[in-house]
Amino acid sequence: MNIWLVRDLEPIPIDPGDRRLMRAGMLAEALARRGHATTWFTSSFDHYQKRHRTDRDRTFTPEPNLTIEVFRGRGYRRNVSLGRIAHNSGFAERWRRFAEGSAVLPDVLVTDIPTTEAADAVVRFAAARGIPTVLSIRDLWPDFFVDYLPAPLRPLARPFVAPLDRQARYAAGHATSLLGISDDYLDWGRAKGARPANELDRVFPLGYAARQRPDADAIAAFRDKLGLGDKTIIGFVGSWGRTYDLELVRSAAASLAPRGDLAFVIAGDKDTQPALRDALGRLPNVVLAGWLSADEIALLASASAIGLLPYQPNAPQGLPNKVFEYMAYGAYQLATLEGEIARFYTETGAGQAVGRDLAAAIPAALPLALDPQRRAARIARFERLYSADAVYGEMVDHIERVAGIGRL
Repeated sequence: MNIWLVRDLEPIPIDPGDRRLMRAGMLAEALARRGHATTWFTSSFDHYQKRHRTDRDRTFTPEPNLTIEVFRGRGYRRNVSLGRIAHNSGFAERWRRFAEGSAVLPDVLVTDIPTTEAADAVVRFAAARGIPTVLSIRDLWPDFFVDYLPAPLRPLARPFVAPLDRQARYAAGHATSLLGISDDYLDWGRAKGARPANELDRVFPLGYAARQRPDADAIAAFRDKLGLGDKTIIGFVGSWGRTYDLELVRSAAASLAPRGDLAFVIAGDKDTQPALRDALGRLPNVVLAGWLSADEIALLASASAIGLLPYQPNAPQGLPNKVFEYMAYGAYQLATLEGEIARFYTETGAGQAVGRDLAAAIPAALPLALDPQRRAARIARFERLYSADAVYGEMVDHIERVAGIGRL
């Protein structure tokens, strides 16, 4: 089949360095391996590195059956900003012009929320031409814009997000198939689109493409490189964005500093928060690892007894990608989120939702975290249910089904 995948703001295979692919990238590769002519539409702007890949429209063919159409985009400096909304709108309009001028149309269109602008454009275009659509809900967009603000400011923000909300409602209400990364996300999409239960609506978790797990020698060399010896590692891998509460991690590390057996290894773009970086750097039990490659992430997660998910109280994440990233390498997880992630941990044994007291939760979790049999069980469960091969193989099956129904 001819399949179009419309998803901006993710790493793509031609990006420099050892970058890991995310949901669209893993799905695009799975579709191409199945033999479908897959076109992935994205923009020139690298959301994570805040730079442009190219100064003009480009077409790349990184592997058989996969074409990546890159449209020159506006870009932005801050993730939550009017500049980002302008970028998203420009990408959606650029895609619409391309689609309307294309002599060959796809058998099925796949897109995501976020962003609402592209989702609305894709679903409207497809509905007018009788093309089936698959819409994946990955973020509660734009609701989290308002929820993230202090309560007194929320009424002022609602007029600005109202157009985005209308886009989300149209896309969720008119897509042929609605997917959620979890049950709660699917329920949100159904409510947003005012759509009844539909046999084509499904849950597909984010999944994760794990690198080859490092052996004991590689982990020992990584420890030596960071000067950790045989200390028990408490790890964090992620951006230093506003939804993470790394001050909570600093406070926990400071409380546990008298223990000589624990080391906090914190990865990510530390220079974005220089004051916090310096405060963490003064602690004797903290190592700031900086931005890590995908292979280095595998090393840190494999070496860590505990992987931290320290989110702000009003963070929009429900079941984030980091859950599967840590699980792939067996690290026991401590999360400050509640709700869906707590249910996931109860079902899988992958970790605990512990509230705000990390300093107490870390020592209490060590018996579970350091048990080698439990660690092996976490890895085995990941491979069976949440690896990229397991998740995206089934997702390709589903897209094929949606396309087949659409052609009837």
